[in-house]
Amino acid sequence: MTNLKTDRRTQRTQRILVQALVSLMQEKSYTAITVQDILDRADVGRSTFYAHFQDKEDLMTAVLARMMDGLNQLGEQSATGELHLLPVRELFEHVQENHQLFKGVMRGQGLELFLEKGQEYWSQKMAGDLSTLLPAGRQPAVPIPVMAQFVSGSLITMLRWWVENKMPYSPQEMDLMLHHLVLPGIRACLEAAISP
Repeated sequence: MTNLKTDRRTQRTQRILVQALVSLMQEKSYTAITVQDILDRADVGRSTFYAHFQDKEDLMTAVLARMMDGLNQLGEQSATGELHLLPVRELFEHVQENHQLFKGVMRGQGLELFLEKGQEYWSQKMAGDLSTLLPAGRQPAVPIPVMAQFVSGSLITMLRWWVENKMPYSPQEMDLMLHHLVLPGIRACLEAAISP
């Protein structure tokens, strides 16, 4: 019972700290936010913060991981049986719906951290998903880590371009364009799988 209480307390504290950072990023740039700002907003002590996170970047990584896990679950629920590499539409919709938050992320170092962690997260997800598509005992024409990095890099590049250009296309159109651009290459690599 004590472990359950401790786990709940830990989750609650982490959730409060995440919400404090998200709230602050709607008011000012990520770079301008200090740990003290987060402590004040969350109404927690410095030792509590450092018991859960190493620094502000570690907290930001937790924010991004929660967001990406949520988007990934949405993408899995809406998959139609056709090869759907990533929850592109869901990601673009989330960015569009939370534009004020992302304006805060995009100022200063927040954007670079977001893009770096996003690419790292999506690349790992892609590598796992692509592995399941390979016939047993076969190797793709291009190694899975390379394909995963290519797809996640393409996603991040398109997202950055889309936001910087004031979202000229709908999330659905961006989803379709990304899949048109990357699916033929991924399919070709998987179909050309060879025995090791």
